[in-house]
Amino acid sequence: MKFLTIVFFTLSFTAQAKIKLAITIDDLPNHGQLPAGVSRIDVAKKMLAVLKKEKIPEVYGFINAAKVKDEPLTKEVLNLWVKEGFPLGNHTYTHMDLNTNSAIDFQKDIRADEEMLSELNGKMNFKFFRYPYLREGPDMEKRNNIRKFLAENKYQIAQVSVDFEDWSWNNPYARCADKKDQKSIEWLKKTYQDNAVAKLEEAALMSHKLLKRDIPHILLLHIGAFDAEMLSDLIKNYRAHGVEFISLTEASKDQVYIDDPAIAGKWGSEILQQIRKARNLKLEDIGMKKYTGYPEKELEKICL
Repeated sequence: MKFLTIVFFTLSFTAQAKIKLAITIDDLPNHGQLPAGVSRIDVAKKMLAVLKKEKIPEVYGFINAAKVKDEPLTKEVLNLWVKEGFPLGNHTYTHMDLNTNSAIDFQKDIRADEEMLSELNGKMNFKFFRYPYLREGPDMEKRNNIRKFLAENKYQIAQVSVDFEDWSWNNPYARCADKKDQKSIEWLKKTYQDNAVAKLEEAALMSHKLLKRDIPHILLLHIGAFDAEMLSDLIKNYRAHGVEFISLTEASKDQVYIDDPAIAGKWGSEILQQIRKARNLKLEDIGMKKYTGYPEKELEKICL
């Protein structure tokens, strides 16, 4: 069934016009476990080398500056990012969960991230904000409070339209690499790519079902060891599926990222899912089915 789901999306979309996609990367300067002998600097250098080689424009790295306080050497990751001409954005100082913290504390955490952003970004715009866990508020009062704060401080929300849970491959990879289990690593590579393509094409389909048009998409990745390992192949695979890479600034000009779906919930989700829920539509109402290809349980168990 999982294989059939992936094939359905591929057959539906590979013959169509190019899918415009902006890459964004969360949780700088560090995310997830590392294989033995690999450093945070190694991960950043590998990702940056691929992004430059593939000429991917304006890849925002969303930072939690408190991580630098905990691991001072990781500031070099942020230095490398801006040295290569890529901007940094605000992901809160501590990766704070809005569900479990007050609006006032959440505002303070956004503010606390700005000192390092101002120091490092130079003339580049850091006023893009990415909600941790994509959680925008469990109720409308808290959601509207933070939206008002962001608008008053000239932030644009860096929404996400494509999220295939890439982060969940990073720790399994570190475990498998340490065990030198190449067979399991090959499985990780295949399932990562399968899910990346399926979720991209699901988002393209949903934009047509909900909005009756193509939108520029925004991809969420993380600065993890496996993401770094897979980035070159991922970009090539996406290009083979009709992707044209654009900047976050360009993508975010689309009205879909400017309008507020005005829906609260404890879940965090992509913008198109927010719009669907705000319209009180189930997937079957728009002729879609829930994607079942994500191997969550297998990822949790592999190489333990």
